[in-house]
Amino acid sequence: MKRVTIVVIFVLCVMARPAFGYWIWTPESGKWENPKYAAKDTPEDQMAYAKKAYDAKNNKSALKELKKLLKYYPLSKEAPTAQYYVGRIMEDMDNLYEAYKAYQKVIDTYPYTELVDDVIEREYKIAEAFFSGKKIKIIGKWQVPAKDKAIEIFKAVADNAPYGKYADLAKLKAGLAYKDIRDYDSAILMFKDLIDRYPNSSVIDKARFQLAECSKLLSVKPEYDQTPTNLARREFEDFLKKHPDSEMAPDAKQVVDKLKSREAENAYETAKFYEARKAPESAVIYYKDIVQNYPDTEWAKKARERLNELEKK
Repeated sequence: MKRVTIVVIFVLCVMARPAFGYWIWTPESGKWENPKYAAKDTPEDQMAYAKKAYDAKNNKSALKELKKLLKYYPLSKEAPTAQYYVGRIMEDMDNLYEAYKAYQKVIDTYPYTELVDDVIEREYKIAEAFFSGKKIKIIGKWQVPAKDKAIEIFKAVADNAPYGKYADLAKLKAGLAYKDIRDYDSAILMFKDLIDRYPNSSVIDKARFQLAECSKLLSVKPEYDQTPTNLARREFEDFLKKHPDSEMAPDAKQVVDKLKSREAENAYETAKFYEARKAPESAVIYYKDIVQNYPDTEWAKKARERLNELEKK
């Protein structure tokens, strides 16, 4: 009876070949498997096969073969490399957040791999891309800004290697990203953490400045927030650039001048804020900005006067 059962199974497998190919019994897994979908006999062979597809820029095939290696040989020495190349493929396909998740899995699953430094550098660059305006796909072709992803990845970079090459830079950028989305409390915590953890950092001065800046943004009245003014001025300047001969150009020019004056005034008030809090170095930065970028406003003259006074002191 047993021999008849085996013969029947063999016949059924042969008959099914046109649609499904041959299936064979594998003692290792205790299952019937189709050789077409099986991994190679060794992780070395499987990695070589996947890498060949990757080098040929056949991302779909390479990804499939890498996932086979990770499924069948998760504890092999080739496994970290396979997971790393999953991230590389996601990067090549411009799926940056998926690439980050693949890279982070290298860190989480294989923390002692020699690929850690390379992985962290790639994560940092992905975070920078999102910080600089790279959008993320949500549905179909719809894309949205991804400052939240930048924050998530910068924080992961700092956590992955607290005393690594990118740790202090990642914390600074995470703080700046929080500032950009107006989460000033979180930004302050990030800048404070950088200052406390990395007192000899090359960006310590920037962290202190940003800490003061965010503290100011929390304490001053909403009308001192220049963001709406800056955005409006840029819109009018863009209009003038694209339509210089329009009949509305003179009006647009007047609006730009008024907005510049308002920006200069706000910058002047910010400088005075720093002076009042015994931070003349920060005040000087704002006064110089006014003189350089708003020379035709009444505030430029006042800024020059304050600079002269501060220089005397």
